[in-house]
Amino acid sequence: QYHLPPRINMPDVQLEIPPERPLRTVVEKLRSICPHIYMEGSMSGELTLRHAGDGASIRTFFSKLIPRFEDCKVSEEDAAKEDSSRCILKVDTKKLSACLQWQATMQRNVGSALLCMVEDEMLVLHVCLNPESVGFFTYYIPVLYMSPEDMEDVID
Repeated sequence: QYHLPPRINMPDVQLEIPPERPLRTVVEKLRSICPHIYMEGSMSGELTLRHAGDGASIRTFFSKLIPRFEDCKVSEEDAAKEDSSRCILKVDTKKLSACLQWQATMQRNVGSALLCMVEDEMLVLHVCLNPESVGFFTYYIPVLYMSPEDMEDVID
């Protein structure tokens, strides 16, 4: 009871991040610029990290990620029909950076990494070790509240 993972809704977007495409280096650079970033993921295999400040706007695009439809709100058929399978989160860069430190030290020992995005609730990073019999670890990263003004900035 005391060591159970938090109860969260089914993810809106689930993307598998290939080990050879680390997010850590991008997040580390953004961390020195801003306290939070916006993450926008879609079940078409795209992930965008962005920061919009007074002086500049920075966007980093990751494409050809692997969408995972198991245990996700969106089925493969629904994702093929429409492009509504998107999710935008506002995440603290320090927390996200801390959760990505395994990419610097354990990259060869990782079989897969799954990024699960639950709108207005949580960002979950589930990492399976290689070989699978070794185990896995999971990070639960709370997301920041997005005001209507934040949503307008992100959509523009």
